Amino acid sequence: MSITLDFNGKNLAKGKSLHLHYLPAKISGDGEANVETYFNNYTREAPEYGSGMLNNALRGYPLVGERMKVPEGYKGLVLQETEKPLSESTDRQLRLTGVFDEFTYWNYDKVPSNGDPFRQAMLMADVAKALSEPISEQDLEAEIRRNLESKKENDS
Repeated sequence: MSITLDFNGKNLAKGKSLHLHYLPAKISGDGEANVETYFNNYTREAPEYGSGMLNNALRGYPLVGERMKVPEGYKGLVLQETEKPLSESTDRQLRLTGVFDEFTYWNYDKVPSNGDPFRQAMLMADVAKALSEPISEQDLEAEIRRNLESKKENDS
């Protein structure tokens, strides 16, 4: 199976900017939703949970959320399948339907934290960047010296 992405760099620049919500729910539907009227209008600041926290509810379940930015150097994309696949092995084609730089991340009745799997996945961009940066010999030697000095202090 192959996946074809149907967009180019020009589409990214002029793609429709979207305001997205990451919800802890599976919604079996593929139609339009009037999010502005029936969800966004009920989103409130929730300082009791911390700075920048929000609250709302979905089908009676309380939500606590926060606005998150896409990691620097990355662009959030919304892709949509052009045709429903007939089987798992069918080739698929996705087209760009919008772009985003920030979104609202929601949890059921608990404050979002770095312990959440989704937030950990978002942090992986920073980890990957740190691991892929080249290290000079001088930096490596300085780190080895620091570790040796630290070990001597701990052994004393």
